Amino acid sequence: MTSSIESVATAAVDLALSILRDGTTGGRTYKTDRDFATATDYAIEDAVRSFLARETPEIGFLGEERGAEGSTERYWCLDPIDGTTNFSRGIPNFGVSLALIEGDQPTFGTIALPMHRERYITRNGGAYLNEERITVSTTTELRDAVVSMGDFATGEGSAEKNRRRLGMMARLADSVGRIRMLGSAATDLAWLAAGRLDAVVIDANRPWDVAAGVALAYAVSATVTQVDAQPYGLSGSSLVVGAPMVHERLIGALAPGREAPSSSDPR
Repeated sequence: MTSSIESVATAAVDLALSILRDGTTGGRTYKTDRDFATATDYAIEDAVRSFLARETPEIGFLGEERGAEGSTERYWCLDPIDGTTNFSRGIPNFGVSLALIEGDQPTFGTIALPMHRERYITRNGGAYLNEERITVSTTTELRDAVVSMGDFATGEGSAEKNRRRLGMMARLADSVGRIRMLGSAATDLAWLAAGRLDAVVIDANRPWDVAAGVALAYAVSATVTQVDAQPYGLSGSSLVVGAPMVHERLIGALAPGREAPSSSDPR
C-alpha cells in the first residue's frame, strides 16, 4: 500500500477524532427500533467524506450513515463511530474505522480506539499498534481461547437472527475458554490483531463494521472465513476470524450437531 494512501487515511482519522473530541452525542436518529446514530456520527462522516473526495477524487466512498458515491471497484469504507451505543453511554469500547476496499476485499485498514489511546494500521504487509508491530495470538487449544461475539440484531428479522446467535453462543460456551461481547466490531478485530482475543465471530457482515479489521487480520496472518468455513468476502453473510491453530476447531464448534476436533485429532 502506498504511503500516500496511509498518510491520507491517517489525516482522515485525525479529522474524525478531532470532531469526536469536540462534539457531543446530540439527538438520536433511529435506523431500526433499537439502532441509532448520533449527530456526531453524521458530523464525522460528512467531514471525512468531503476530505477524502478532495484528496483522492478517483476513489469512491461508502459510509455507514449516508451510503455510497463514486467508484464501486475501489473505495474508502468508513464507520464514523463503531460502537455508537457504547459511545453514547460512556462505555469506552468504540472507535473510528476506515478501510480501502478493492473488489470484494479490504486492502488497507486503520482503526482508532480513542478511549484506549490506540491507533491500529496496516503497513508494508504487517499491522501496527501505536507504531509497534503486532501479531496474532499463538493459542492452540480451543479450551484456552477467548472469543468475542458480535452484537445481537435489531430491526426486522431480529428475533430469528438472535435465536441463531444464541445457539452459536451456547455451542461455544461448551467449547471455548471464555466468551466476550464488546459491542464494537472494530474493537473486536483490532484486539484480535493485537493477540488479546483468539477469535471473533460475527453473524453479520456489514462492510463499515468489519473491513478495516479484516485488513488488520490479514496483515497478522489470522485465518478469515465465513461461519460455514467458506472463503470470506465482503459480499458474504458472516465472519469468523481466528488464530490459525484455533480457527478450524472453532468452526467445528459453531456448527449445529458437531463438536470441535480435539488438538490430538490428525490434521
